[in-house]
Amino acid sequence: ANEAFIAVWGARLGKASFRAEIEHRMVEDEKAGWKLTYRRVTPRWASYSGINNGQIRYVRAIAVCNDRAALFTINYSRSEKLPYDPLVVRMVRSLKA
Repeated sequence: ANEAFIAVWGARLGKASFRAEIEHRMVEDEKAGWKLTYRRVTPRWASYSGINNGQIRYVRAIAVCNDRAALFTINYSRSEKLPYDPLVVRMVRSLKA
């Protein structure tokens, strides 16, 4: 199935640091079968991506005011990588720390 999925949301970090929150999300995705192929975590923003069963997942997060983060996740078929690449780049640019 060539179904794409996108989610955009805000999260309250509570006691967890931004880095800890992202590292937790990466671990959970790996447990769910995603093989992470790229990861970059800084104190203000993070991106990672992975593959699972012919699907690509790209996750972007930024730290925002107080103890909050803004995130998006996009999943799409590996066969659709070329048309989706510019969309992902545009979304990453729109979610600036």
